[in-house]
Amino acid sequence: MITNADITLYNHRMNKETRLGEWYRTVLQGVHFYVDHKVNVGDNGLNGADVYKLRIPEKVNCQKSYVPENEFISVEEEPDSWTLQKGDVIVYGICELEIEKPADLKKQGISYCTVTSWSDNRFGGLPHWRVGGA
Repeated sequence: MITNADITLYNHRMNKETRLGEWYRTVLQGVHFYVDHKVNVGDNGLNGADVYKLRIPEKVNCQKSYVPENEFISVEEEPDSWTLQKGDVIVYGICELEIEKPADLKKQGISYCTVTSWSDNRFGGLPHWRVGGA
């Protein structure tokens, strides 16, 4: 698999005590990152939207290990792992910002995408996760 980028993944989960959302940052080095810039002609003129397509190799360079979503959510302390779930946020490149909500990224002028779909393709010749975002 050809890799062309590093990304910062922000996983979210609910804190059971405070009942507030928490975001955990993970840097993944060596992924394939592609943005398809879509434009539609509508009644109000041109409407644009970016469609993000990522492929994360199974052996991605990362200090943490992958766990399924249900395992990530059930850990009581701060997780030493990462997962993929709808609603997570991905930033192109390495982002050092710790966030309380995705709007914190927007305030700093940092572009990001929200995970809208993902699939576990860790079988065959090129084991990876495929991630779609908007």
